Amino acid sequence: MTVGVVEGVVATRFAKAVNIGLVAIVGVWHLGLDTLLVLRGWPVYEPRVAAAGAWLALAVIQTAGSILLLRSALSGRTARGLAGATLVTGVVATATYPPGGAIGDVSWAWNTVGWFGVLLLIQRPLWELITLLGANTAVTVGFLAADGALDQVTVSRLLAAVYTTAGIQLTFAYLARQLNDGAREATEIAAGQAEHLARATADEAVHAERRRRYAYLRIRVEPLLRGLAERQLDPGDTVVRQRAAVEAARLRRLFVETDDTPHPLLHELRACADVAERRGVRVALLSYGDLPDLPASVRRELAEGALLVLAGAATRARVTVVTSPEEVVVSVVADAPPQTLLESPGPLTVSSTYDQEEDQLWWETRWPVRPAP
Repeated sequence: MTVGVVEGVVATRFAKAVNIGLVAIVGVWHLGLDTLLVLRGWPVYEPRVAAAGAWLALAVIQTAGSILLLRSALSGRTARGLAGATLVTGVVATATYPPGGAIGDVSWAWNTVGWFGVLLLIQRPLWELITLLGANTAVTVGFLAADGALDQVTVSRLLAAVYTTAGIQLTFAYLARQLNDGAREATEIAAGQAEHLARATADEAVHAERRRRYAYLRIRVEPLLRGLAERQLDPGDTVVRQRAAVEAARLRRLFVETDDTPHPLLHELRACADVAERRGVRVALLSYGDLPDLPASVRRELAEGALLVLAGAATRARVTVVTSPEEVVVSVVADAPPQTLLESPGPLTVSSTYDQEEDQLWWETRWPVRPAP
């Protein structure tokens, strides 16, 4: 999983937790408290059908808004549309109150419209929620003014109600937004640190690989080159030429060992074959079956026998890789001398045959995919 994906997952989970809490609050508020208030004030509402219809319409809006919010499917247009429908439904509910009851014991829609605004506009700019709360308060003030109930006591109660209810709703929306922003920043910082750590680990791995290659060059290649430079080794000597061909093939395989390819073993064998082909050897590389992911050490041992035979081939060679559910087998046939295989390729199961009449050297290395029972 990439850093960007991890960052998105963490931030999305945190925002979802906040949304679940908000849905629970609004659900308890409307289905619990509003239901009790409607039942208690039922005799005074007029017409009662409108009061019941307003409660039911708000329940439908709440359900739709909650589902869309939890599914992250609440678009801005839909949120504003549902918020407008909530405000209109609040007007219908307030119209059923008795005269002067807009902020009385039987009023329930004003607070509910405010919480619905928080639910529907939590992902929108804060000014949209402020606009809805202002319009909702204006509706209440309008009904009180129409009923001639805007006396000093009522205005004081209205201001206290606005301060406590709308203030809490705005504070909740603001804190939720701050928490989401904080979670997003935290995940961005964590993702940056993880990326830095991954880069440092990769750099360390590259450095270790370079040290390993340098150690190999110093141990295996440097004596050969020094011997040739100091004329202690004769380039025309068959043994020296054989050593040079082997080390050239090993270096070629070593350099492609870390390449990002679908089939690294075939890629490394192809590199060994290229070295032989530059000497005029005709090489056929065949593969059967789907190769599993092989560790570098296993690939190294599987390719070593083929590398030695290819380095000793005179004119032709055939390398075959066969993959079965039980094992991976690398075999090579070439017109190479039998002394080619003086060096052991490793601890894997190997077998070899030399046909003197045909001048054919056959070498096979097996690696068990599944350990023997």
